[in-house]
Amino acid sequence: MTLLWTPLHRGISDSTMADAREALARGRGDGTVCTAGTQRRGRGRISGRRWDDGDGSLLLTAVLDRRRFTAAYSPTQTTAWALCRHLQSRHGLEPSVKWPNDVLVRHRKIAGILVETEGDYLLVGIGLNVLQVCFPEGLRRPATSVRLEREAAGREPPIQTEPRDELPGVLEALAETLADPPPIHLLEARLEGRGDPVEVNLGDPGTPERLSGILRGLSADGAAEIIAADGTVRRIYSGEIIQ
Repeated sequence: MTLLWTPLHRGISDSTMADAREALARGRGDGTVCTAGTQRRGRGRISGRRWDDGDGSLLLTAVLDRRRFTAAYSPTQTTAWALCRHLQSRHGLEPSVKWPNDVLVRHRKIAGILVETEGDYLLVGIGLNVLQVCFPEGLRRPATSVRLEREAAGREPPIQTEPRDELPGVLEALAETLADPPPIHLLEARLEGRGDPVEVNLGDPGTPERLSGILRGLSADGAAEIIAADGTVRRIYSGEIIQ
């Protein structure tokens, strides 16, 4: 299927995810991309967590026919790889992926992903920090931006005048990844914390059940493989790794 993007932009939005659902209800479909300058109610994958865009993030939700996701691993991981591909090719950065949905640079969060289902479509939400130079206190994980990481690597800061200038490169990387998803070992090579002790919140977000062990890697279908204290390997499909 040929993929043609149709951008829809709002300066201020409750959330691009809500905008994408509204676009679908109005007859829009595959390839619709809702962007916003800022969000009033942006949120993360776990209930109660919000995305603080800080007036410097690329904020988007892409509406995609679910048949476009052909890899054995999840659409979230497909999207994470696309972001890594973009950040490396355009900015020379070396991103990693904190399973299952955060993209990091130098152990700092630079992007988050939220994928939800709506009928025959997947709504792929992305928040990418582009121009910020400071972040709110009290974040669960230190954050960074494209600007800060280019400066840390000794490169000129991005020439963009607004975060949305980053959109064409992100969409190009996403389209290329959907057309030719990488083998799982390439995703595994970017896995944050591989070989390190971790704790995992199991199951649905907010569950009190935890598993401690060593993050061995990824299974063929994208599950996090944890070596438990008794030596057994647990495959985790739903949960959150706590580094």
